Amino acid sequence: MNVKDVMSKEVATCNPQDYVNEVAEQMRTLDIGCLPVVSDKKLVGMITDRDIVTRSVARDVKSKVEDVMTKSVISVSPDDTTVEASLVMARCQVRRLPVVENSKLVGFVSLADLAFPFPHVQEVSHAMESISEPRGY
Repeated sequence: MNVKDVMSKEVATCNPQDYVNEVAEQMRTLDIGCLPVVSDKKLVGMITDRDIVTRSVARDVKSKVEDVMTKSVISVSPDDTTVEASLVMARCQVRRLPVVENSKLVGFVSLADLAFPFPHVQEVSHAMESISEPRGY
């Protein structure tokens, strides 16, 4: 099974010039923990609730998304297999990945997407175990 078969195609996004407080409100309303950052339909970063707390709130500054977003984004292709996506999640300790084709965001895949109807339960279990391990900062 490929990522394109299980990914979400309707993805909420933000842009680098958005204000962090507005993005935080959008994340709260949608009950999500991250948003892809898109400029001219190209994925340029990710902003997470952790980015907002550690890079904006903790510094007590009014920031734009580009000031606090994570710029090196881990992603998968729609043609990658779900097994490959789960291995990327495990290796990078993430629960969700943007799906990118020709530098453009085309979807989003989460661990939950892979778990159902995922025929390879062991890979999902391994991904979840790896994601949950402390990184040892």
